[in-house]
Amino acid sequence: MYSIRIRPRIREFTTLNVATVLQNINRIIASNTYPFQAKVVQHHLVVKCKEEAQAFWSPEMTLEVVENPLKGDAYAAHNEPTLVRGYISPKPSIWTFFIFAYVGLGLACLSFVVFGTSQMMLDQPTQMLWYALACLVGMVLVFIASQIGQKLGEKQTEVLLQFVKEVLKE
Repeated sequence: MYSIRIRPRIREFTTLNVATVLQNINRIIASNTYPFQAKVVQHHLVVKCKEEAQAFWSPEMTLEVVENPLKGDAYAAHNEPTLVRGYISPKPSIWTFFIFAYVGLGLACLSFVVFGTSQMMLDQPTQMLWYALACLVGMVLVFIASQIGQKLGEKQTEVLLQFVKEVLKE
């Protein structure tokens, strides 16, 4: 699974009503068919791997089960009564680390480029441009690390998607 997607999105329409989808979720989680633990609060669901199956790169899934706001619209592409939407992402701490790494390295690179070009205009040595290049290399390394992590969590991501398909089975 080579993908530039950082957080795969889920957007499924179903003919089941909201209460039935939530009952399916609770039934499947209670059956222990999947190695998950879930927290359901009203129409919001967070699914994580159980502690024994959890690794550093284990993904989490956040789902929201709501009524389709366009179900009565004659021009809507989907008239099903229920919408299940959400995303699969790394743990919040890992997600935050990657965002801060990209932002930090990007701002540092921009600063070094501005300072280096001003040095170049003043006919001074431009070693700051080398630091900017190092920041770009750092950003590429962070991207490669995120792709490796996504690859390591691929099987668990597939199981999470299977879980969604089973929940939506009629």
